[in-house]
Amino acid sequence: MGGFRITFLFSAAPAIAAFLGGLRSPPLAAQTSSSCEAGSALFRSKDYGAAQGELWKCVLAGAPSRDSGWLLAQTYRELKNYDDGFARLGRSRHADAPAVDLLYIEGFLQFRAGKHRESIDILGRGFQIDPKDWRIHQVFALNYVVLEIAEGALQELQVAIQLNPRNAELHYQLARFFYSQNRVTESVEASEKALALEPDYADVYTNLGLCHESLGEESKALLNYEKAVEITRRLQRPDEWPFLNHASFLIKRGETERSLALLADGLARNPNSGRAYYLRGKALRKLERLAEAKRDLERSIALDPKDPTPFYELGFLLRTLGDSAGSKRMFENFQTLSKRPPARQP
Repeated sequence: MGGFRITFLFSAAPAIAAFLGGLRSPPLAAQTSSSCEAGSALFRSKDYGAAQGELWKCVLAGAPSRDSGWLLAQTYRELKNYDDGFARLGRSRHADAPAVDLLYIEGFLQFRAGKHRESIDILGRGFQIDPKDWRIHQVFALNYVVLEIAEGALQELQVAIQLNPRNAELHYQLARFFYSQNRVTESVEASEKALALEPDYADVYTNLGLCHESLGEESKALLNYEKAVEITRRLQRPDEWPFLNHASFLIKRGETERSLALLADGLARNPNSGRAYYLRGKALRKLERLAEAKRDLERSIALDPKDPTPFYELGFLLRTLGDSAGSKRMFENFQTLSKRPPARQP
């Protein structure tokens, strides 16, 4: 079967003949190639909205490569317009697109929408059509990570890499999996494989920073955090996490003032990041700018009320300000949230 499977989550496979297209004429094949190439070029230029439209044309006309469907899925990861994806799928049931492409895209969208069991069920139908589709195994793995099925996640990632060893993202995701399991040396090795394929992969440098920090190798951690930030700025990526992880590292090292500029950059990229407000509140408390710290910690809680960490930090701050009752409430909230299972986000 090629990997760990949760068969009891699959529903009976429905008829899939409606998905399957007939033979295409040469003019349509040429149009398909044109849409695929245009979509790929637009994706590389970060015009994700335009890329999405061209890649849909490519996939619906019968994409000759799995990469087109994968790129289409990535546009939804960037734009987060999942409802559009589900609507397009509903209108595409009788298109020429190979059934496995549509099932993969639907499974991916269900995963991103947090419907992990539904995603697994849909991907299972795709697996029955093409058990060697690396994309199916990749999203199986991502679902298993969220569902905390570690053995299944590892096996599916390994199968995906065997099927597509030159995909840097797969090696990065394996590195993240190893880091989450405290297998730090293996995480470093997988990260290095990802960088050999894609040298400007900012997320990989962030992961290496986390790995070296956990190993107590602070100088190596700092270099990797700085590299992640440099690439993110140079490529003008909207991702705030390289800045937040670097800032968190600096706060731990006592370089609190220096962390504020990084946190400002992170908030410029995502003004609704609860984590960024938490870290800035923590930094401001250490700098004894207590009113500003209180405001940021309260903002963090408002944005992400299920995260226990800002409650803990605000509890200490309120105690310093002499608000014993408020401090007690914050610590109680922290204890309550800490006992809950971790939030499962797509």
